[in-house]
Amino acid sequence: MRLLVRPDRSSTARPRHINPSRVRLRQEMARFAKGTKRGMRVLDAGAGRSPYRKLFKHAHYEAADFAQLDSSYAPLDYVCDITDIPVDDGRFDRVICNQVLEHVPEPEKAIAELHRVLKPGGRIFLSAPLFFAEHQKPYDFFRYTQFSLRKMFEEAGFEIARMNWLEGYFGTVAYSYQMMARNLPASVDELRGRGLRWKLAYIAPIVLLNRKLAVRLSRLYARLEVSGSRFERGMPKNYVVVARKPETAAPAKPKATATTAELEAEVARLRAETIRTRESVRDPLVDLELPAEVRTVLDGVRAEHLTYLKPENLEVLARQVLDADLRNRPGLIIETGAALGGSAITMAAAKDPKRVMRVYDVFGMIPEPSERDGEDVHKRYRKIVSGTSKGIGGETYYGYRDNLYDEVSDSFARHGIDLAEHNVELVQGLFQDTLKIDEPVAFAHLDGDWYESTMTCLERITPHLVVGGRIVLDDYFHYSGCRDAVDEYFQDRPGFRLERRTKLHVVRTM
Repeated sequence: MRLLVRPDRSSTARPRHINPSRVRLRQEMARFAKGTKRGMRVLDAGAGRSPYRKLFKHAHYEAADFAQLDSSYAPLDYVCDITDIPVDDGRFDRVICNQVLEHVPEPEKAIAELHRVLKPGGRIFLSAPLFFAEHQKPYDFFRYTQFSLRKMFEEAGFEIARMNWLEGYFGTVAYSYQMMARNLPASVDELRGRGLRWKLAYIAPIVLLNRKLAVRLSRLYARLEVSGSRFERGMPKNYVVVARKPETAAPAKPKATATTAELEAEVARLRAETIRTRESVRDPLVDLELPAEVRTVLDGVRAEHLTYLKPENLEVLARQVLDADLRNRPGLIIETGAALGGSAITMAAAKDPKRVMRVYDVFGMIPEPSERDGEDVHKRYRKIVSGTSKGIGGETYYGYRDNLYDEVSDSFARHGIDLAEHNVELVQGLFQDTLKIDEPVAFAHLDGDWYESTMTCLERITPHLVVGGRIVLDDYFHYSGCRDAVDEYFQDRPGFRLERRTKLHVVRTM
């Protein structure tokens, strides 16, 4: 399918262009809609023609707009100002507000009103321009930096989950060239009558050539943007904010003045809790001795910078695999998210060669996070895709390697693990495409970083985990998306025990 429409060659027609911002916004909105559960109530604030209604057909979609422009509007549930929406507090689970805030003379009031109509725990998706021509006149008042958006959202009481560019800098450049192509004269006839007279012969070639170049360059940069070549240096055309209204906190109960005896009892309780906490984070199998050959492999992968894990965390993985064999616990050994392969090589060295092990990874650039991930995740991802992320010891980051699959395969062989002889399979692709488990699982190490990858692994691996089997989650304490996925999946789910050790452990108990 062609992404661009070839412009009309006639002297009076203006070239038509693809709009990278519209493409990106549709993609972002589809992700937000995917995280909206069936039956939730959604407000489209400033809906206009309601272009995203179909994305929320599984929810209760309601549209609001002030409907004062000379343009067509989709059916509206509320004809109102965005600063005064005629609904009760906390009516909506989700709010979307796209390219509206620049048309509001009192944007702080609008953000506060959207906070009011959201339920506690509800989320808002808002996009607003930083770089855009005046439009929908005379209702065009502001442009927004990331700092002004953050200030307004936080002052209204929101927790910002993420704030990012809607499109990369190529999209901004494409827009600049589109505006040039749209506004420069397209013919000598358009240049006449502007008082140029004898200068026309000199000016016309320059103007017309620049217009023709602008048409070509706008198409080039638009194609680069929509093909995924994001470049986040320079400036964005628009920002996207995804924020959450915090759950309402229960008011604190007044506390009576404690007696000396009560204070001493509380100190004793805290001391005992500290001791239990220190004990709980230890390796549950710390007394299980690792074979010398496993220690050799562990030291080797660390020396070659094949893993981000500290030695004690590698030992935990090796002991869990070894324990599964000693206890004759049936099932697969699984790792999702291999990176350079160091942890998988260590686990393979510890297991019985007859036991099957599968290692799942894209073996390349990490997939993009979703709107269910927080700003910490998106900040990390922006650094990765910018090309400035560093690998272990300053080496090339693994996501930038040309053929990571072959590198990992070679590393297994170099450390004495023949993939076929040790029943180790490297499975390349996205987890949602490749992770299909239909047999018992004895142990799994999950290193998927983001929300969707973690949730996919939990949904497909956990039901097959044998009693006494264990999952170790590498990123629960590091990334908000992983943490949210785990908390959501195991909420009110019986038969599992969560242990907050140096990494989060999940043990099947029944």
